[in-house]
Amino acid sequence: MQFVNPLFLFGLFAVSVPVIIHLFNFRKYRKVYFTNVRFLQEIRQETQKRSQLRHLIILALRILAISALAIAFAQPYIPVSKNRKPVAAGNTVSIFVDNSFSMEAIGINGSLFEESLRKAREILAAYKASDRFQLLTNDFEGKHQRLVTKEEFLLMLEEVKVSASVRNLSEIISRQDDILKTSGQGVKTAYIISDFQKSVFGNYSGGTDDSIQRFLLPLKANTQGNIYIDTCWFELPLQQTGQTSLLNVRILNKSESNLEKIPVKLSINGIQKAIATVDLEAGGTGVVGIPFTIYQPGIQQAVVEVTDYPVTYDDKFYLSFDVNSSIKVLTINAAQTSRYLDALFSQDSTILMKNVDEKALDYSSLQNYSLLILNELNSVSSGLAEELKRYITTGGSVVIFPAPDANPDTYNSLLSSIGCPVYMAADTADTRVTTINEADPVFRNVFEKQTGEKPQNLDLPVVSMYYPIASKAISLTVSIMKMLNGRDFLTMTTSGSGKVYQFAVPLQDAFSNFQRQALFVPSIYNIALNSRAPGILYSIVGKDQAIWLNTPYPAGEQVLKLKSQIDNFEVIPEIHRMGNGINIFERGQVKSAGNYQLYAGTNPVAGLSFNYNRSESDLDCLGKDQLKEMVDKAKMSGMSILETKNKPVNQLLDEINHGISLWKWFVVMALVCLLAESILLRTEKK
Repeated sequence: MQFVNPLFLFGLFAVSVPVIIHLFNFRKYRKVYFTNVRFLQEIRQETQKRSQLRHLIILALRILAISALAIAFAQPYIPVSKNRKPVAAGNTVSIFVDNSFSMEAIGINGSLFEESLRKAREILAAYKASDRFQLLTNDFEGKHQRLVTKEEFLLMLEEVKVSASVRNLSEIISRQDDILKTSGQGVKTAYIISDFQKSVFGNYSGGTDDSIQRFLLPLKANTQGNIYIDTCWFELPLQQTGQTSLLNVRILNKSESNLEKIPVKLSINGIQKAIATVDLEAGGTGVVGIPFTIYQPGIQQAVVEVTDYPVTYDDKFYLSFDVNSSIKVLTINAAQTSRYLDALFSQDSTILMKNVDEKALDYSSLQNYSLLILNELNSVSSGLAEELKRYITTGGSVVIFPAPDANPDTYNSLLSSIGCPVYMAADTADTRVTTINEADPVFRNVFEKQTGEKPQNLDLPVVSMYYPIASKAISLTVSIMKMLNGRDFLTMTTSGSGKVYQFAVPLQDAFSNFQRQALFVPSIYNIALNSRAPGILYSIVGKDQAIWLNTPYPAGEQVLKLKSQIDNFEVIPEIHRMGNGINIFERGQVKSAGNYQLYAGTNPVAGLSFNYNRSESDLDCLGKDQLKEMVDKAKMSGMSILETKNKPVNQLLDEINHGISLWKWFVVMALVCLLAESILLRTEKK
């Protein structure tokens, strides 16, 4: 047992007063004469013994009453925590309330979010009006970066809403320390109220400031199952009008039950386009392909949806993409056009190819094309090389067919400047193509075969002469077609944001029969289809990153605005020009998932989609033992786990801060002693 005010124990010396009174009886006696006291002798002796016993009892009761009062004023308590010392006033308290989406789960007392607000109020009730408080949430709002009074804290707590933001334990502790370390004297205490998801809190290994007492208040949901859409992607990078597109949807089942025939709906521009079903094993992942066809070009905004409860924020997935009616290709010729390229693209309505002589080339028009084909140029001038370098690094694609009598040095200056492999002197040794990289987008899904089998009976090109490509030292170069001697026939190199495709031969019969082979059509056609860099399908709410759009900056001085498709939300984002596209920075202004459009005046320029971070979707949380293990492993001696056990937090904190208080019991003891003394004195008079 310990005391809050031990100086009051000096009051125990007051017990000497009744002792002195009883030792020195100052009462004056008078004689009373009786005619015969012989009959009273036996009664007198018995009464005297009773009187002495009564006086001793009264003395004991007075001593106990005075002692109990003195001890009560000293405020005795039984300490619960060895690390805590009660402080009368001047405490600084930081309370973190987890308002992430996972707190929408249902616990025994309702939603975990509502329960966290109640716990915060109970913590507040354990402190005095003179203490100062900080409210902290996942939003890290500016108004929460200061100390406030009890009344201000309660008003701020009423404004807290469920948010898409997610903070890990390290960020929370750092933000609490920033204000507690500068708060002056007094006891400093930090509370973290959360469900403590493993995906967010499970990797903390840093230490803490031992001068700050910390408490973790874990909240537990009734069930921890959740179904959610993790991501979506297209099978092909380019979507075309009138052609079937395949959207892949990955769905995760974070529950202990097998699920069958879960419906997955796809809506585009507000119209339901398709529906599919998926079977999910317990704790498993399923990928479902949803085919659909778009007949109108332009901006397309889609929503993929599943149905789940109670955590619903991750049941919808938003994405935006463009459907283009055509792809522009520019072929730069040295002398004459290529009849093979003309034959391939002349009747194609999707890919519009234009031929231009290198001497009549307008450099300013290059950015209008998705793909440039350098068809057998004898040399690359310094001016063209500079424009090609700018075009490639900003996202353009280039195909190079070397000239039959080319001097490799005329190409190598350009190739070296953009990080591509160089050409070597012509080799006249006969060889043939033997290897095709089927995983590359150029040949992906070209061959019909069973899974795990290689295409059989392929008629591959025969090569009579070629320009060797020195690609061994280039880490960003991918070999697409290889020859029997190990040399590359076709390579692709990523340079900046663009791509460079290099063929080892021109389209001449004296070099190879590639232009007459079946592989010629899919290889050149797929290069053209993949030349247009697709825009970002979606972005993450709260993640401040550049969003690249394959859209040229509108002419004029119009201000670009980002508008929601479902409400009146409208902001002016930060815009950076990036070659033939633009980079957008929304700087955290977008708070809600959904489809948005970028407007130049009243004209939509591009579509953007935002989804909530899926790190909150896995509801697997740290249990009590796991939290203790984490605390011990990180050597956080000042951190404790607060288990309420259906007891109000303020009562539990009062016991922790002041121990189990005993002063009331001593007051009761003093009153009982005084009452007993009063009864004894009354009976004595009678």
